[in-house]
Amino acid sequence: MSSSTSPRFQKIIALIKTGVWIIIAISLVKFAFFPSTGADQSDQPLDPSANYGQMTVTPTKADITNTVSVNGNIENDPSTVVKATGAGEVNYIAVSDGTYVEAGAMILQIRGQNESNPNTDDTDDQQTPTYTYTDITAPASGTLHLSALLGQRFDIGDQLGTIAPSTYSAVATLNADQLYRIQETPSEATVTITNGPAPFTCSGLKIVTPDTTQKNTNQQGETQQNSGIQARCAIPADQKVFPGLGLKMDIVAGSATDVLTLPISAVEGRFQSGFVYIPASDGAGKPEKKPVTLGLTNGEIVEIKEGLTESDSVLEFIPTASSDTTRGSESGVDGATPLTATTESSAG
Repeated sequence: MSSSTSPRFQKIIALIKTGVWIIIAISLVKFAFFPSTGADQSDQPLDPSANYGQMTVTPTKADITNTVSVNGNIENDPSTVVKATGAGEVNYIAVSDGTYVEAGAMILQIRGQNESNPNTDDTDDQQTPTYTYTDITAPASGTLHLSALLGQRFDIGDQLGTIAPSTYSAVATLNADQLYRIQETPSEATVTITNGPAPFTCSGLKIVTPDTTQKNTNQQGETQQNSGIQARCAIPADQKVFPGLGLKMDIVAGSATDVLTLPISAVEGRFQSGFVYIPASDGAGKPEKKPVTLGLTNGEIVEIKEGLTESDSVLEFIPTASSDTTRGSESGVDGATPLTATTESSAG
């Protein structure tokens, strides 16, 4: 009995398995070739030509601290040139190359023959030359790098060497955007040396344009030459530094409290004057380009001095040529600078 039932039971199980596989195959075919056409279309892609409205922002009051951060290096202060104040040949050298000298210390002596007042010997009518001796002293304190040799001839004004001071400065090159942000140069800055001591204040901050034709010699006799407009301030004497160390210089170039501000993305321009764009009342027309007077900026928000109130709404992002083309405009938005078009022109 059991032997006759067992094969029949196995056939039933096999039929059930076959049916299950058929159902699975039909389901896969439906999902692959006959997707659902129901009312739920939430996964459909967005239509790029649709009008989703204009993102706007209103001026808000905030505090601004205009801190300009730039990277730079520690450099030796410029060397002082030692010049000849008399003509003739070097007949005496008081100090050797590489010696530290104080201002006013004697470096060498130049002997020049005086041709205008010779001495005459009555016995043999021969002229005995007379000489003028000129002492060359150090014009500043520092390490002497002497290029003059004993017996070498020089004229007045010739360079005899240089004196490198033992003082240092923090130097950082500024780009155009940073220069615009520093409307008034403060007297000091905060310096943070990479892997060095705690941040400290450097004094005598100046914005300078270095002479590209002048080479600066450091205490090792190596030349340093810089270009570009620089921020430069003196390192305090109690700070231990070395030439070439990397640093970050933070320059606080002004602050304002409780002033109207906008994100920089909403303003065309960064210094003194700019433009914002007022959205059209119907939400579909061209925005109105409106001039505003600008104040401080911290790189994220900018102060609006004149031209807007807290109730005014402006576009959060400046219109570009690409967005105008989408709307069918060929000439930009009411005179707006076509930023994308400019980029394409420069690339071509």
